[in-house]
Amino acid sequence: MGIVVTIFMLSGLLVISPWPKLSLGMLRTNSNVVNFIASGLLLAGLWNSLWHGLRYLDHFWGLAALVSGFFMVMTAVLIFVDYGKKTGLQKIYSFIKPLSLLWVIGLFASFLLYAITLIQLNLGYPIIG
Repeated sequence: MGIVVTIFMLSGLLVISPWPKLSLGMLRTNSNVVNFIASGLLLAGLWNSLWHGLRYLDHFWGLAALVSGFFMVMTAVLIFVDYGKKTGLQKIYSFIKPLSLLWVIGLFASFLLYAITLIQLNLGYPIIG
């Protein structure tokens, strides 16, 4: 599941990135693609935080899942409203929008943690936790 979560983190970062060379560019105008990515990011974030994170709060990876899942959910809301369908998320969006840089930086840090750990696992190196 770590690979799926990491892929959705990267996809979410590519949608919300303001830099043209690091974004999905024209695909952001396709609401079907954006809604798929935002939905996957939301579902993976909810699974990460509510299912895995809350079950393993006494482990490093449980806390990492809780925090990264929270960043994933917040970023998914931003993506839904900014680029996708604008359904019923306006109140949440207006509350979290001023901190959008925090959500994106947190998602990027979480992505780095997960991606580096996956690489270390595949190379046989020890990991955190």
